[in-house]
Amino acid sequence: MPAFLPALHRRIGTGTALAALLACLGGTPVFADGNTGAYLAARHAAINNDINQAATYFTRALAADPTNISLMEQAVLYKIAAGRVSAAIPIARTLVAKEPDHRIGQLLLVAEDFQKGDTKEAAERLEKHGDKAFNTVTAKLLSGWAAFDLDKQKEAQDIFASLDGQQLYRVFADYHAGLAAAADDKPEEAEKLFKSSIGDETPTARLAEAYGRFLERETRNEDAIAIYDRALERAPSDPVILMARERAEKMDEKPAPLVETGKQGAAEALYGLASAFARDEGGIRLSLVYLQLALYLNKEMEAPRLLLGNVLEAQERWEEAAETYENFDADSPYYRSAQVGRADSLSRIDKTDEALEALEKLEEVFPKDVTVPIAIGDLMRRAERYEEARAAYDRAFDIIGEPKERYWSLHYARGVSNERLGNWDEAEADLQQALEFRPDQAHVLNYLGYSWIEQNRNLTEAREMIERAVELRPNDGYITDSLGWVEYRLGDYESAVETMERAVELTPTDPVINDHFGDTLWVVGRKTEARFQWRRALSFKPDEEELRERIKRKLSVGLDVVLEEEREAEMEEADKAVETEPAKKPKDDG
Repeated sequence: MPAFLPALHRRIGTGTALAALLACLGGTPVFADGNTGAYLAARHAAINNDINQAATYFTRALAADPTNISLMEQAVLYKIAAGRVSAAIPIARTLVAKEPDHRIGQLLLVAEDFQKGDTKEAAERLEKHGDKAFNTVTAKLLSGWAAFDLDKQKEAQDIFASLDGQQLYRVFADYHAGLAAAADDKPEEAEKLFKSSIGDETPTARLAEAYGRFLERETRNEDAIAIYDRALERAPSDPVILMARERAEKMDEKPAPLVETGKQGAAEALYGLASAFARDEGGIRLSLVYLQLALYLNKEMEAPRLLLGNVLEAQERWEEAAETYENFDADSPYYRSAQVGRADSLSRIDKTDEALEALEKLEEVFPKDVTVPIAIGDLMRRAERYEEARAAYDRAFDIIGEPKERYWSLHYARGVSNERLGNWDEAEADLQQALEFRPDQAHVLNYLGYSWIEQNRNLTEAREMIERAVELRPNDGYITDSLGWVEYRLGDYESAVETMERAVELTPTDPVINDHFGDTLWVVGRKTEARFQWRRALSFKPDEEELRERIKRKLSVGLDVVLEEEREAEMEEADKAVETEPAKKPKDDG
C-alpha cells in the first residue's frame, strides 16, 4: 500500500519529539504543596507542543517551589525555546548558583555576556567551565569569537585551530577561522581557510555566501561567481546564491562581510550548530534552543529565522511557523523560501486557498523559480486536487527541461498525481524515470509495485521490487502491506498471512491494511478472524465509500461470493464493450 507522499521541499524531522524530550529532561520534580497543578498543566502543554504555555506553567510551578532545580531547568529551557530568552536569564543565574556546570544555564549566560558586550566575562566563563558545561564545538567556537572581540586575533585563530577530530569539526573550525581572518582584513589567510572549509566538496549555500562575499570585497567577482555556481550545483534554485551571483555579475556594490564582530560571530556559530542539530530528529530540541540564542544575539540575521520556521513546522506548530515566515521583506533573498514555508503551514491549518493564492502570486513574480510550481503541486496533491497538482508539476518540468537526477522526486510526485487521475501510462513513465535515477528509493519501488498489483500485472517483478523496499524500510507498515498483498495475489497465502500480520502490527489503525489482512485470513480458512479484521477496518472509517461498501458486503456474504460477483461484473462490462464496439468494415480488395 503506498504511504502518503510527503512534501517534496526539504523538511526537518517530525512532530512532538521535542516536547517529549523537553518534558522528560529533568526527571520528575519533587513538589511543594500546591505545586502539582501547574506542573501537570506544563506537562500537558509540552505534550501538545505548546511551548509558550509550557514555559508559562513551568514558571508558575517554580514560583510555588523556588528551590526545585528540575523546575528551574525546564523553565529556562522552555523560555528559550519559546523565544523568551531575556526572561530566562534570572532563573539561569539561580540555577548555575546551585549547579555551576549546568549546561543550558551556562550557555544562556555566555550568550548574555556577548549580548551585553562583556566578552571578557564570556571568555572567563567558557574557560572556567570548559567541557563540564559545554560541548567541545560550542566551547571552542564561542571562545574563539570572544577572543576575537577582545582584539586577540592570534589567540582566536589558535582556539579555532585546536578544534580537531571529526571532519565536521574541521569544517566548523576552518569556516569560522576564515570569517575571523576576513573580518580582521587578512585576505590570504581568509582565502586559505575558506578553501579548506569547502575542500573538494560542493559548498553549502552558507559557505559559498561567506566565501563569495569575501571574494567580491576583494574585487574578484569572477572567482565569486565560480563559487556561487558550484553551490548552485547542489541547490540550483537557492534564492540567496542566485541573488548573490546576480550582484557579483553587476559589480556595482560590495556586500558587507557575513561577520564583522565577535557577537555576530557567536550568533553565526550558534546558527551553524543549530543547522547541524536540525539534520537529525533527535537534535530538534538543541536546534531550537541554539536558534533562539542566535536570534537573541543578532535579531537581524535572516537565515536562522528561516530555519526557525522550518523547526516550528517540524514540531507541527503551524500558526507560529506561518507567523515566523511572514517576517521577511519582499526584497529579502529569503523571501521566496519563507513564502513557500508559509503556504505549507497555512495548508496544514485548513487554509489551502489562502496558501494557494500566496504561491500563485509568488509564481507571477518569479516565473523561472522551479521551487514555486513544485510547492503548488505539493499543496494541491495534499488537498487531493490532482489535476491542479499535475498542471503545476508540468510547469516545473517546463522550467527544468530535460530530466535531471536531482529532480527524481518530482517525477515521483507527478507520477502519483497521474496515477490518481487514471492516467496510467504517464504515471508509469514518471515512476520508472524516478526509479532509473534512484533505483533503491523504497517509496518509489513500493508505489510502482503496488500499482501493478492493483492492476494484476507484472506481479513477479512487483514482488521483487517490494521485497527490496521492505529490506530498505523494514518498519514501514504500508510497504510491508504491499508485500503481503502481492503474496496474496500470487497465491502464496501462508506467507501473505504472516506478512500481513506484521503490517498490522506496524500500522494497526489503517483500514486498508486491516482489510487486506482479513482477506488473507479468509483464504486460509480462518474466517472468524477474517470477519474480525474487516470489522476493525470499518471501525477505522475508510475514506473511500467503495471500500466501505465492499467490506460490508464481505461481512454479509463472505469473500468468495464477493469475488464471484466482481468476476461476473467484469465479464458483463467486457460483453457490453464488445456489443458497443463499431462493426469493422470488410476489407476492400478492389
